[in-house]
Amino acid sequence: MTKDDDDRPGNQAREFEGDFMNATRQLMAGAARLGFSAAVGGRITLLRLCSCDRDDVARNVLRPFPTGIGPAHLLHWPKGGIYPLVPYSNRIKDGVLLFQGKRYELPPHPDARPHTLHGHAHRMVWETISLTQSHVTMRHVHAAGAEWPWPFSATLDIDLEPTRAFLALSLRNEGQTPMPGGIGLHPYFQHDPDDRVAFDAPIDWPVTSDYRATLPQNRSAPASAGPFPPGEVTLYRSGWRGLCVIDRTNGDRIEMRADPIFSHFVLHRPADARHLCAEPVSHVADGFNLFADGHGGTGTVVLEPGDALKGSVTISLIAAGAND
Repeated sequence: MTKDDDDRPGNQAREFEGDFMNATRQLMAGAARLGFSAAVGGRITLLRLCSCDRDDVARNVLRPFPTGIGPAHLLHWPKGGIYPLVPYSNRIKDGVLLFQGKRYELPPHPDARPHTLHGHAHRMVWETISLTQSHVTMRHVHAAGAEWPWPFSATLDIDLEPTRAFLALSLRNEGQTPMPGGIGLHPYFQHDPDDRVAFDAPIDWPVTSDYRATLPQNRSAPASAGPFPPGEVTLYRSGWRGLCVIDRTNGDRIEMRADPIFSHFVLHRPADARHLCAEPVSHVADGFNLFADGHGGTGTVVLEPGDALKGSVTISLIAAGAND
């Protein structure tokens, strides 16, 4: 891929340093609205959808990204919107990545020590490279460094329609040697403790107390989960069929559909039940190291120089009673 000098990996790589409110823009499609910020990690900050094309009332599907956020807050996961997960999702055990016989030490995340967490792209400045009333393309370019030893570029394409949002995420190896790669999306859905959540992902990876995955014991986990019992709920699953349905207590239905590359699925509901994270991801937590140890089914992808990992997700709102 040919690049101009100003587009070389690393030239755009810097952390957000500005004012969040001034860094946010919106897409529109009828009454639907999608807020986004390239400067604040290439994230979606707001998603309001209609239940049909003729509906002139849009409702929040996501918990909105909080206001009053400064650069220092981005490291600690402000709870709202959607942020892209690149070049990997979840944790890398002890901040040590094993790949093709080599050992790479990565900086631990302060909230997950001694492990890493979700990479660093969510707190870096992305650039807007295409924008219309209902479409945006954002891109981040990373030079090899402490956070990730290989150069890469990531692109998030977003298209908004009145009843749904289409998200396409890609990760490309911009280096001269192979690298492991993973992609995912981390949404914060509106949630009530009595909401019902259904997803068909039969392979369960038990979660440790420090949120790592252990090897599967159950390969026939139930397809439906919820309403959940009180307290925190965290599930790591694989074999996901690419559909998650959230039936809200107000009668609305949220559907999330994903491409097969997102064969893994993470669900996290905090103890206070303020939101629901239902995350389409390409690999399991610490999957690269499990892969290096010879375990299968981790979702690990080895990207050769110039190779890209791509996947799309659609989030839709369906009116109460439409499925009766």
